[in-house]
Amino acid sequence: MEVRFKDVSISADIVVKDASDLEVQLPTLPNEMMKTLHGLVAKKHTVTKRILRGVSGVLKPGTITLVLGQPGSGKSSLMKLLSGRFPKDKSVSVEGEVTYNGTSADELHKRLP
Repeated sequence: MEVRFKDVSISADIVVKDASDLEVQLPTLPNEMMKTLHGLVAKKHTVTKRILRGVSGVLKPGTITLVLGQPGSGKSSLMKLLSGRFPKDKSVSVEGEVTYNGTSADELHKRLP
């Protein structure tokens, strides 16, 4: 089965807290309590994390393909997306086109149980 993917991008909205004003202090009881309280009231904001950016390729039948990359570069996310096992979530945005023998991924997933 030939798998084609064109301009595939995956991004996720994640919530992070502002830790810019934390400083290293001795681990005394009052300091640990203050750090815990600060963690509860720290400002939180949403950041968009790009997992994949504009990836394209073709996996031909009868060939072996090796996917190499640094840790955190999106190799597993790409493989999960191509195999139809990438989790659907409202905070995750998937763009691009994936086809299996010319059939779109959405059309194929509608036919499969």
